[in-house]
Amino acid sequence: MKLQKLTGCLLLLLSLAALPAFAAEEALPNPEVQRITPQELKGLIDAGTPPVIVDTRDSLSYNTGHIPGAINIYYDPAGDPMNREMMLIALPMDKLVVLYCP
Repeated sequence: MKLQKLTGCLLLLLSLAALPAFAAEEALPNPEVQRITPQELKGLIDAGTPPVIVDTRDSLSYNTGHIPGAINIYYDPAGDPMNREMMLIALPMDKLVVLYCP
């Protein structure tokens, strides 16, 4: 499986369900980012090589329920991109990073 390198981190996007918000004929956003299924993520965790898991939802959604061990870095498209970039730079550069979002 080919992985994308972004800002020094290996990055995967967790595909939640089949992204029902997109019709089959519509292209997925950011097609250059590798996607994995929830089952593939579970396989990584079960194999003892857990990635850094980033939940990009707001804190209320995160506190309601999240993948155990996930960290919360809220993605607010209207927010200051510098703050978000500083948080992303703080992620370990030598580990696989999996983002998940609504």
